[in-house]
Amino acid sequence: MDKEKFKDIKNFFRGKKVIVSYSGGIDSTLVAKLAQNGDECVAVTIDNGFFSKSALKYAEKKAKLMNLKHVVIDVNQLDENACVENRCYECKKIMAKILTEIKDQLEYDIIVDGTIYEDLVEDRPGLDAYREYGVVSPLADNKITKDDVKEFSYYLGLDIPKKETCIATRVLDTPITKEKMQMSELAEDFIMNLLDITGYFRVRTLKDIAIIEVSNKDAQKFLKTNIFEEIDTKLKELGYHRVMLDLSLK
Repeated sequence: MDKEKFKDIKNFFRGKKVIVSYSGGIDSTLVAKLAQNGDECVAVTIDNGFFSKSALKYAEKKAKLMNLKHVVIDVNQLDENACVENRCYECKKIMAKILTEIKDQLEYDIIVDGTIYEDLVEDRPGLDAYREYGVVSPLADNKITKDDVKEFSYYLGLDIPKKETCIATRVLDTPITKEKMQMSELAEDFIMNLLDITGYFRVRTLKDIAIIEVSNKDAQKFLKTNIFEEIDTKLKELGYHRVMLDLSLK
């Protein structure tokens, strides 16, 4: 573990009143834990219609275990046409506005998120929206990587959750609807309950096609006798017309 990085990121929060943009994922959970070293810390989860039910429940459970002050705000961004058309940027812009209002009402010092160093090289329109509202990314600013996050989390006794991402990313065509997101979520839940998935796994929705993305380490589990047939039957009951297995991932 890089002790200097860990010391620097802990010291960043000292003396600050902090609002954490909190999803319950590994990165924002670490930030929230570290932010508890500050004067005050409130974690805010914005349920914007793109959040899976399992992710929201996990975030609430995790916050309780950490004795974290936690606020969940319901915002139906699916009603925002701009958000559907320019989803990532507009979604984060709405979230940043809400976080800023909370910060101002509480007279806190800063809003932080869980962006890490590797995220800076990716095309992330949502990060631009956060920057416009002054949201700070202490992990990225201190060059903290995904490996650092895992090491710090283990050191602090935090669970390493299976990565939860915005459920809207599962829908590959537009417009994004609750029905399409729900199809992906229910499909993932069914498969996760059926198989012991240990690596990367997603069910994407492309029109009426389910595309199951799975890493090589779990691919053989889908190819066992009758397993894929059972998955195919269930997913078609959910509304898909075709089910495809993408084995191109490493």
